Amino acid sequence: MAKPTPKTRVKKKRWYKLVAPKMFKEEVVGETHLYDPEAMLGRKMSMNMMNLTGHPRDQQAHVKLRIREVREGKGMLEVIGYEMMPSTMKRIVRRDRSKIEDSIVVATSDKKKVRIKPLLITNTRANKSVKKSIRLSVRNKLAEFAAKINFVRLAEEILSSTLQKHIGNAASEIAPIKKSEIKAFILVEKEGVKITKPAKVKIKKKTSSSDKEKEEKPEAKEKKEEKAGANEEKKRQEPQKKTGKPESKEEKKEEKKKSRQDKK
Repeated sequence: MAKPTPKTRVKKKRWYKLVAPKMFKEEVVGETHLYDPEAMLGRKMSMNMMNLTGHPRDQQAHVKLRIREVREGKGMLEVIGYEMMPSTMKRIVRRDRSKIEDSIVVATSDKKKVRIKPLLITNTRANKSVKKSIRLSVRNKLAEFAAKINFVRLAEEILSSTLQKHIGNAASEIAPIKKSEIKAFILVEKEGVKITKPAKVKIKKKTSSSDKEKEEKPEAKEKKEEKAGANEEKKRQEPQKKTGKPESKEEKKEEKKKSRQDKK
């Protein structure tokens, strides 16, 4: 007789829930079908922002997420990026306005590298020099802002449109800005990427006339005083230039008398 073959146990897949980060109130935003919950660790996905916030106004962007840990059979998500939809960017740009774009890598306080892509629209057409100065101002603002906070806080500031207002205010000092947006940001994990550091802006102080006199050397002061005295003496010695028009009322009367006598 043939020996009975042992039955193999088939492992079935199960549905595991995915939990949003704290900035989205840790709500369940999806499920994944897996054999083992540990297999979902490190998986990445993209989700429309409206599904996370519940606001229709947020459907213009996608949020990039990653499962950072598995807790009690649930996948805990974290934000690693953000990207605006191309159709939204096309609606922003209008005729007779300039579009200013950039892409920089900044470092946060917890030593994480983030690539940020700002997008600014001016009220009117801007020339090359204005565009360049706006880019430098925005780069400096982003680098300063990111260096003071960690990555999670930086993501919150971008998703809540707070950082967009800051760069818009910085650029409006150079030219009037119609719209300021963050087109995209992503966590950079590659090594050897150049980081943009905040530049030190040198502000020239306006010196008054009294400050200039203090800074001047005593020899220069003496020379100036001598020149001023010589000019005054020349003016005194020079005779007054005779002009066609009389200088006083008496001279006017005398000229009128002379003209009458000549006519007689």
